[in-house]
This record gives sequence, C-alpha cells and structure tokens, in this order.
Amino acid sequence: MLIMDLAYELHDLVRTLDRQAERMLRPLNLTYNRYLALEIVGEHPRVSGAQLARALGITEASCSALVRRLIADGLAADLAEKGSGNVRRLQLTENGELLRGNASHALGGAFDDVVRRLGFDPLRLAQTIRSIHNELKNG
Repeated sequence: MLIMDLAYELHDLVRTLDRQAERMLRPLNLTYNRYLALEIVGEHPRVSGAQLARALGITEASCSALVRRLIADGLAADLAEKGSGNVRRLQLTENGELLRGNASHALGGAFDDVVRRLGFDPLRLAQTIRSIHNELKNG
C-alpha cells in the first residue's frame, strides 16, 4: 500500500520544479537563481543586495557575485547614491525586464500546461498554494 505524505510530496515537487526550471532556462543563458533574482528585483525595485540574498536563501558573498554578474551582463543597475557604502539598490534594466518576461513566459506556460492536462485550473491552484504558504508563514 502506497502511503502519501503531503509534506514529502510538496518537497519532492519543489525539487522537481527546480530541476525542470534549470533545464528550461538554459537556452536563455539563465540559472534558476539568476531568474529568481530577476523576479525579486523586478518585483521590488531598489532592493538591497542583503535583502536579495535573504530572499534567495544564499549568503551575501554569493549574492554579491550574482549581482556583479547581473550588472556586468546589463540586466540590472545599481541605483545606490554615492557615499552609501557597500549598499546596492538594484533595479532591472530594459534588457533585464525583457529577459525576465521571456523566462517567466517559458516557465509559466510549461507548468500551466501540465496543470491543465491534469484537469486543474492553474490560477485556482496558484491561489490555493498561496493561501497555504501565507498560513504557514503567518499562522
């Protein structure tokens, strides 16, 4: 008899989604972490490097290297005022916004298609997942 454990199934789903996302983003020359950084910076203009590191769940040193690469690739700009020390205030460039949109479309469309094939509405499922997530964070 197969016993289903929701916590394990969700954990395994996230791992599978992460691996699939890496594969799907490769043609866009993006890693999943770089994509997530684009999403976070796009949603939170002027986010600091330290805030971005926390949101990504990586060290500030690792995030600093990621941010330097985003800036060097012309995907993000540092809007920190002169004299503000090492604090970065990040914002996506036009190229960063374009790449973010292309990557979101590639990932979202593929995952939405899988959910629809299984007979679920992607928006309703996303809302349910958001509700569960909010309850776990706040409850």
